Amino acid sequence: MKFLKKIFEMKAVRYFLSSCAAFAVDYVIFLALDRVLGGISFLSMELAAVAAFAVSSQVNFWLNRRWVFRSQGSVPAEMAGYYSLAGAAFLIKTFILLEIFVRLLKIPKPLAKPLSEAAMFVFNYTIQKKIVFRKGRK
Repeated sequence: MKFLKKIFEMKAVRYFLSSCAAFAVDYVIFLALDRVLGGISFLSMELAAVAAFAVSSQVNFWLNRRWVFRSQGSVPAEMAGYYSLAGAAFLIKTFILLEIFVRLLKIPKPLAKPLSEAAMFVFNYTIQKKIVFRKGRK
């Protein structure tokens, strides 16, 4: 039991778990909306990605702030920093990586989505740890 407690005290493990939770929310919303919008719009993948991001990014922000980094800093400042990073990462994942995987490489969306997310994982953790939720930020 002490071993598990020690594991869950590691920021990287908590970050991984919070990312998995946010990804699950994002993935379900993305696939559901893409299916619903698929017959309506050529941009169904992009519209589904935007809507999924709007919900999952809030899940991710609050889990990271409270549980992963245990931040006591200014919510508006941290949210601004988080969404600056998350917005840039979203644009790269959705309009570069996902487009390449799905439209050029013909990888099915259910596989392309996790691939694009995984590509940004380490980068996002590093920036959030060092900049967005850094200790001493008020």
